[in-house]
Amino acid sequence: MKRNRRTLILTLLVTFFLMLLLTMYTVGNIYRTSYNNVYEVGDDKTTAITADLEKYLESAKSVLWVSADTVDHMIDQGASYDEIVAYITRESYNTEVDFDSTYTGIYGVIGGRYADGMGWIPPEDYDATDRDWYKAAVEADGEVIVTSPYVEAVSGDVIISVCKTLSNGEDVLGLDLTLSGVQKTIEHVQINGTGNGMILNNSDGMIIANSDEELNGQLYDELPDGKALYKSAMKIREGRFTMKIDGKECTVFVDQVMDQWTLLIITENSKLFEAPRSILIVSIIVNLFAFIILAGFYILSYQYESKANKRLDEMKALEQQKDYEAKLLKLEKTAADNANKAKSDFLADMSHEIRTPINAVLGMNEMILNKSDDEEILDYASSIKSAGKTLLSIINNILDFSKIEDGKMNLVPVEFDTTVLINGLINSISERARSKGLDLIVDIDETVPSKLFGDDVRISQVLMNLLTNGVKYTEKGSVTVRVQNQGVTGDDVNLRFDVIDTGIGIREEDFDKLTKSFERIEEKRNRHIEGTGLGMSIVTKLLNLMNSQLDVKSVYGEGSTFGFNLTLHIVDHEPIGKYEDRKKSITNTKDKTERLNCPGVRVLVTDDNDMNLKVASNLLKFFGIQPVLCVSGFETIELCEKEKYDIIFLDHMMPKMDGIECLEILKEKHLVDDTVVIALTANAVVGAKEQFLDAGFDDYLSKPILLDDLEAMVRKHIPESAIIPPAEGRKEESNGTPVAEKSEEDIEVFEFDPEGEDEGVTTSEVSVDKARALGLNVEEGISFAAGDEGFYLEILKDYAHDAEEKCSKLDAFVQSKDWKNYKILVHSVKSASKTVGAFELSDKARKLEEASGNEDADYVIANHSDLVTGYRDLAKKIM
Repeated sequence: MKRNRRTLILTLLVTFFLMLLLTMYTVGNIYRTSYNNVYEVGDDKTTAITADLEKYLESAKSVLWVSADTVDHMIDQGASYDEIVAYITRESYNTEVDFDSTYTGIYGVIGGRYADGMGWIPPEDYDATDRDWYKAAVEADGEVIVTSPYVEAVSGDVIISVCKTLSNGEDVLGLDLTLSGVQKTIEHVQINGTGNGMILNNSDGMIIANSDEELNGQLYDELPDGKALYKSAMKIREGRFTMKIDGKECTVFVDQVMDQWTLLIITENSKLFEAPRSILIVSIIVNLFAFIILAGFYILSYQYESKANKRLDEMKALEQQKDYEAKLLKLEKTAADNANKAKSDFLADMSHEIRTPINAVLGMNEMILNKSDDEEILDYASSIKSAGKTLLSIINNILDFSKIEDGKMNLVPVEFDTTVLINGLINSISERARSKGLDLIVDIDETVPSKLFGDDVRISQVLMNLLTNGVKYTEKGSVTVRVQNQGVTGDDVNLRFDVIDTGIGIREEDFDKLTKSFERIEEKRNRHIEGTGLGMSIVTKLLNLMNSQLDVKSVYGEGSTFGFNLTLHIVDHEPIGKYEDRKKSITNTKDKTERLNCPGVRVLVTDDNDMNLKVASNLLKFFGIQPVLCVSGFETIELCEKEKYDIIFLDHMMPKMDGIECLEILKEKHLVDDTVVIALTANAVVGAKEQFLDAGFDDYLSKPILLDDLEAMVRKHIPESAIIPPAEGRKEESNGTPVAEKSEEDIEVFEFDPEGEDEGVTTSEVSVDKARALGLNVEEGISFAAGDEGFYLEILKDYAHDAEEKCSKLDAFVQSKDWKNYKILVHSVKSASKTVGAFELSDKARKLEEASGNEDADYVIANHSDLVTGYRDLAKKIM
């Protein structure tokens, strides 16, 4: 018995010792797991807040980038200041829904003038170019930037500006955010029930947002314990560290927001680890209790000990599984964030890349509308214009990923012609239907009002999606577009739109798939039909915006009907009548205004560049003007002494005597008292117009010259009596002398050679395709040649022919360090290169012009060879 008792006591002692070791191991494992979990929660919280802030800033940058890109294009197309302000105002209200109340709208500096999209009128002494946001944007050289925050004096709000310069390097667009949204994001930031958050500006340590809002705008390193904390945070940048703050041990979680801000979450360790300590105490008690129970029953059964150990192993495995799942979830979140950012970047890039060729197509189509007299061609071109504008608008919205994912699409109601809307749809889809042998049936109620008020682009987008699907999924038979008047109430009409096809139809069980993004019906059966499955999703979202919904009726194998009702405001109650008759009356109207016709106006053009003279001469002939041409200021004075002119176009940058010096002499001799003198220059920068007006010029025209700009300038400065009305068909001059109408042959290329030498001109073939293959922006070059490809190619030949002479002179000026004449000649190369679409060479010449003007010999010498080599190589390839 005693032996058994000793054995029992020994067994209990061994068991107690083993249980003590097991308890220590288990408690230690639980301790580490609990504490690690607290840190992971803190890290995840910090990462999530950073992602929200970066998404907030990326949204603002994306909005500004698209707006700046559009304004750039408008400036290239010759849009006026008022037109640009109207666009900025429209975009300010359109994008307001993307932000909270912190958004202030789009504003900027356009052509030296302040423009505000929300209608704010600055005081008279307000100079936007002196503002920090403007200077920071210019220094960023075309990049979208987020400026350093500042505290607004009146409201006390912390404000940032998101800015970008336009391609001319002078104009700037921006928008302000008051950061109250950021403040709300971190006001109640806690980890395990403790902590306060703040966001600091990296450059100066300013508190942008803080749980204690009264500290916003202060420099953090000037607060107690702030300097050491700020220094430690900026050192590690991402992660966490521990330090004493106000005598308390704290853990600080740190992360970077776009390498511009620093997010801090400061927690007290005593509170942060309350939960882990509670778990630890409970774990110890549980283990001791388990030991007591195990020891009490050890004598009766060793099996219980085995089960207890098994239970402990299971608990350990469960904790490890949770730890693994938490890490896996974090990895999946990171992967999803990276994928989402990659998609956003891709769509932003594609938006720019796709819009660029579409804009080029529309621009060249405008030249067809401007030059053609053929009614059939005009009909085609009108269709291209309508379809192109619709396509451009659709792409602008589809490629905006935030609108696809979040449904942030806005309606822009305008007055529109019902026939034009329908005709644009028919023209866009008719060729595709014809190629498949389908009948395209147009059934338009004759009582439909002729003019309505609504978002015609969105309506067209919905109908175009439905028509496209109808044609895609119909192999034989017909596709019908039907518009019915369902009744008029006051000034509103209820219209029913239906697209009916005799295609493959839809099974009833597939109806739910129609509106799911990227979901295609019977994908295996329809694999040969192109599509993403996104169209119907966009249709339903747009109809919801217009307080409507899509109705679908379909018989599988027989066809489908997609329809919807819309209530639209009536602008003109006159009924549309027979659709075909009304369409003809609209499309047969030539889409262009009559060009100015003033053959009796006497014009002198002075420019030291033969190519510029050739361009100006041919453009002026569009208005019936036969200009007098000369190549220097001295010759201008001689010509003005012999004859009076109504208008003189005088180049600014010329050797020996520039345009300003020439004008001074003309005014001193009273040779231009009754003559309008207009400055010509390629320096289209902010303040240029004011500089020339101050010098005595009557107006200013930038090079390369566009036909519409030239026409507006001539029209502005000649009397009405000099203009022959269109009704007279340009048959006679103002003095009654008959004049034949001009054809394309009348706009011949003017071969101007002041030195009587033309033997260097080559007869080798130069084509538009060849020019495009050489990297030239042919579309822009043709636009500077009034849309005439032949004239553009002649200019291109002259440009190549002049290369060796100009490059040799530039080499000589560098050798003699004659920076004044170097500046004048390289200015000419800049202008000529831009005219033919050699934008890269033009930009290099522009930088050398600036450097030579500042007598920066080091820059000129270092970069001169690159310019002349590139010019010579391009000339050889052209010739």
